[in-house]
Amino acid sequence: MRDIDQTLRSLNPVRNGDPGSDAQMESILAAPRTVAVRQPRARQKWTWALAAATVTAGVFGYVVVDPFGVAAQPALAATPPPLRFQKTDRPAAEVLEEIAKSIADRPDDRPEPWTTEHYVTDDWALATRIDNIQVTSAVIPEHRETWEKADGSAHWKSKTLPPVFQSAHQREVWEAAGAVGSDSDESSGSAPANGTSASEAPATVKGMRDWLANGQRMGPGLTYEVVPERFQDHVFSPAQRAALLRVLASTQGIDYEGAVKDRAGRSGEAFSLTGRFGGLPNKRTLVFDRATGNLLATEEQLQGDTGKLGVRPYSVIAYTTVLTAERLK
Repeated sequence: MRDIDQTLRSLNPVRNGDPGSDAQMESILAAPRTVAVRQPRARQKWTWALAAATVTAGVFGYVVVDPFGVAAQPALAATPPPLRFQKTDRPAAEVLEEIAKSIADRPDDRPEPWTTEHYVTDDWALATRIDNIQVTSAVIPEHRETWEKADGSAHWKSKTLPPVFQSAHQREVWEAAGAVGSDSDESSGSAPANGTSASEAPATVKGMRDWLANGQRMGPGLTYEVVPERFQDHVFSPAQRAALLRVLASTQGIDYEGAVKDRAGRSGEAFSLTGRFGGLPNKRTLVFDRATGNLLATEEQLQGDTGKLGVRPYSVIAYTTVLTAERLK
């Protein structure tokens, strides 16, 4: 999966590229791209089974395109409100270790043997396209459900959710712009077995750090990329989650934001990392369930400079809410 993760990151103008480079931005905006649409993992080597396809009418997907969208769409995109933290001065490492210690010795409650891993997420990103239109007039999340077997085969389905507005005026703007996304857009697909079997993550801090790195140099920025990816393609045991949280606790630059409710209304503990990471200044936040150590949600928010993305300063530009991650018999 690492190879495709890196490819998709390279297409993101926020995380990769000079926000002051007009030539680079113009090349990105020149035309819609053929991209690797996210599909479930191929295990061990972490390479996605690709469905390389141009996003066309009636297909929901993410591409790096003109952030101003079609002419009817507003110039400044509608974005979701950021998560609201109950700020505190406690060190992130202290809180992460506290959670890790509380779960480390719990028994592994995953079924054995198991046949399928089941994931459900709600996602939104600034680059969302519906009916081949860059929608900037409303926040339209995607609900995605995936079933993956130990041999790497998988099937999934997704649908767009109703538009979300912060005000009546936003709804009026969306309606004036064509009410794109008023009807749910659905898609589904499958991937064949890839000839590899599932490998378990280590339950030691050093082993987990190496497993996450997968041969790469793991700085703070890459760590904040990889951790949410792994929580969406691997169901961890309590001991594995404790090891992963301790990897985060030893990572420089992480701030504890305090308690928070995610977009599904669940209580969690928020940890953020702020920096440029090769692109525009941004803050990425991971929200963990204090009782289980499971990842509940992620959020990415710009910090001041928005480059040419067509949003207000400090806008949220992407989020994921992890609703289900479980192994089935």
